[in-house]
Amino acid sequence: MCLIVVAHQIHPNYPLLMAANRDEFRQRPTQRMHYWQQPKILAGKDLKGNGTWFGISPNGRWAALTNFRDGNATAIKGASRGELCVRFLQQGDSAISFANTISKELFDGYNILLWDGKELVYFGNHNHQPPQKLAAGIYGLSNAGLDSNWPKVQKVKTHMQKLLQQAVVSHQDLQGLMHDKQIAADHLLPDTGIPLAWEQRLSACFIDAPAMDYGTRTCISLLQDQQEQLGIKERDFDKADSLDQDFAFSLTT
Repeated sequence: MCLIVVAHQIHPNYPLLMAANRDEFRQRPTQRMHYWQQPKILAGKDLKGNGTWFGISPNGRWAALTNFRDGNATAIKGASRGELCVRFLQQGDSAISFANTISKELFDGYNILLWDGKELVYFGNHNHQPPQKLAAGIYGLSNAGLDSNWPKVQKVKTHMQKLLQQAVVSHQDLQGLMHDKQIAADHLLPDTGIPLAWEQRLSACFIDAPAMDYGTRTCISLLQDQQEQLGIKERDFDKADSLDQDFAFSLTT
């Protein structure tokens, strides 16, 4: 993923709400969300690295990953960061235990959110900080650290705060948070070591950059209610007409 907003234990009717955009080069081969044969998870798939950016297990454990953007970093040759989500979903470790394990491993820069059914945990391998159990709150994550001051991160957090005033929240509401194409003013842009034209394009919540063959390819929303019913909607923008997929889990069985 490239932009994630989560409301954790804030809304009285929905203990967990999430919306996320995946931005990628259009030509990178991927599969949209589907049930894998091995391991038994629901996830999209990066056909180049064979990992995933977001996935969920049948018992409701999920993991979401973003890259950490540093245009000056030297790439590490090795395993794909996307394998981290897959590993978490096929194991039974608690989120904090798994995060502590991977904190000792070498990967290119990343952030990961882990939900084990009880605790939400964040870890970024770029900031020399240990994994963090997240208290109730609204969290935003892009290609910097958790709750960075990037304009689009602050924007989706503000939009989520307003959305939480509604008694009923829908997938359409959650995905609507992520469709803002406004580019941030230059003086608000981060300096991540990439050209200014890219910083500008990447500052939008929803990226549409056909000249760069890059953009928001999918949006995922997750909604868990007090009855332990969890729903996921994936909207795919790779085609001329966006395509939706809906998935449902009962966490009581």
